[in-house]
Amino acid sequence: MESLALLVVMLMSLVLFTGPLSLLLTSRIFWEFTSGNKAVWIIRRVLVTIVSLIGMTVELLFIMNPLPAAPKFLAMIGFVINTIALKREFLRKRAWRSIFKPNYSDPNGPAGQS
Repeated sequence: MESLALLVVMLMSLVLFTGPLSLLLTSRIFWEFTSGNKAVWIIRRVLVTIVSLIGMTVELLFIMNPLPAAPKFLAMIGFVINTIALKREFLRKRAWRSIFKPNYSDPNGPAGQS
């Protein structure tokens, strides 16, 4: 029984801490700190990717299985935070709308004023 409790604690820790850790690693402070050294920048990028993907996998397991509402809610919040962290890491300059609508052009922008 102790090993089962330890497994549950480890899985809940992944659900709770992978999102904030990924957000911290993609913050502007870490981004600018690692931009000077290419090796450190690649290590940070790989670390963010691995942490986020492991967290998202565990969170999807929590969301899809019949569990109480509280762990599912925490898993959904963690999944959203990990998604935001991956977007910040790989698509930092792009808006959310341009990700979901690739041919989107702002009607108020320069291209819309004719």
